Amino acid sequence: MVRLAGWLLLCGLTAPLSAQSADPLRFVRWTADDVGAFARGAASTKSAILVGAVGSGVLLASRFDRYLAGHAEDLSDRIPLRARRILHEAGNVDMVRPLAVVVFLGSLTSGNEYFQDAAFTSLEAVVYANLITRAIKFAAGRARPNEGVGPGRFIPFSGARSMPSGHATTIIAFTTPWLLYYPGVVSAVLFTLGTGTALMRMADRYHWFSDVMAGGFIGAGTGWWLSRRHKRLAAIPLLSVSQAGLRLSVKL
Repeated sequence: MVRLAGWLLLCGLTAPLSAQSADPLRFVRWTADDVGAFARGAASTKSAILVGAVGSGVLLASRFDRYLAGHAEDLSDRIPLRARRILHEAGNVDMVRPLAVVVFLGSLTSGNEYFQDAAFTSLEAVVYANLITRAIKFAAGRARPNEGVGPGRFIPFSGARSMPSGHATTIIAFTTPWLLYYPGVVSAVLFTLGTGTALMRMADRYHWFSDVMAGGFIGAGTGWWLSRRHKRLAAIPLLSVSQAGLRLSVKL
């Protein structure tokens, strides 16, 4: 995590000094505006349809929870123990949230407002995604795989905390804005940490596949939504055909 913070700060020191906004109070304004927008959006028909679609996908995926749990354990056995430990804790909110704070505070000394915007968006995405995940965990009350009662055990408000995966939510919420602000190989590799964390959480019997899938949707969706709101459109990969063959580009 220390190396990760160093790489992110390096992005701020070396990236072009193209300011997203010269307003020093933009983070206060964004925070207030985002709260209002979230409240309005949560009550909209569009959000209800989106939540229904994602929920249906997660429900469908839950039919494969038992099958994929065994495969996750088999696959994780091929990964070195040290790498397994790193991936397992990569989404630990007690590590990621302080890291996001440190990176944001460090960005304020860089003089690069574009980098500051990315760091703030990443931090805010983690906070929002964690709040959503905790609310769903509390309401769903799903038992973890290591409790031995199967994937169908849901007792709302019982204190069971399997769905969604907080680790998957946190690491993907943290990395999504960086991928959108700084699209490239390094940020893509950083984003894939979420996949490794999800695999380890399944292999160690803390979560079912549908748990980490739900967490991934929450983390990525929150990071993307906030990146859009903060005036930086998500990077959209475009696949086109030319005389030279296939070409992949990114449109901001």
